[in-house]
Amino acid sequence: DVFSHILNNADRHRHPGSVIRLELEVGDINATVHIHNSGPPIRAELLDKVFEYGVSDQPGGSHNGQRGQGLFVAKTYLGKMGGTIAASNTKDGVCFSLNLQRVN
Repeated sequence: DVFSHILNNADRHRHPGSVIRLELEVGDINATVHIHNSGPPIRAELLDKVFEYGVSDQPGGSHNGQRGQGLFVAKTYLGKMGGTIAASNTKDGVCFSLNLQRVN
């Protein structure tokens, strides 16, 4: 469900026809998945707020089914599993980094 929310968000905000890239970093105690889409950056004033309930940068979002819940749900689910999520702007788009604990 977490990945579904992030990938749907990436799909909405990517340049048409561009790929969504997933990268996996594996450490001794955790794994991080980076999901990157090429497209417009997250506005600076929203970067720290995109995971809050009801935050959406879509004009008329509630009329288009966008209620600002997807990223909130993703963060909440990850938190319940001991994980974290962060968003950052890159030179050509946005990257969401999901950090998960490994089970040995």
